[in-house]
Amino acid sequence: MRRLLVGRWDAIEGDVSALLRQQMRDFQATIRRDGVRKVRGRGALRHDCPENEVVPEAGRDCFVYRLEGRQAVLVAGVRRVRARFRLWVAPQDDTWQVINYDYEVLPAMR
Repeated sequence: MRRLLVGRWDAIEGDVSALLRQQMRDFQATIRRDGVRKVRGRGALRHDCPENEVVPEAGRDCFVYRLEGRQAVLVAGVRRVRARFRLWVAPQDDTWQVINYDYEVLPAMR
């Protein structure tokens, strides 16, 4: 996850399934635009994730990450951003590949 936030696309491209590469690359630009620059803590493997509508075979196991950052907002100044990132993976060729993800910016922190 840290390589996705602060690294170059080349560092994670091989970890993403071919069908998802363009979306994930676009996502990298989205989180940077949102001001997200930090992973808070370690990702956690959860077994109660919502079933993935796009990739039903992904199951209910996913890794959950808490993200943080700061975003410049016109008139309001700088606001803190926190978000949740869920990542579904599947085994492929003796490694793991990302098969789907979701991202949600959470309500503003005070």
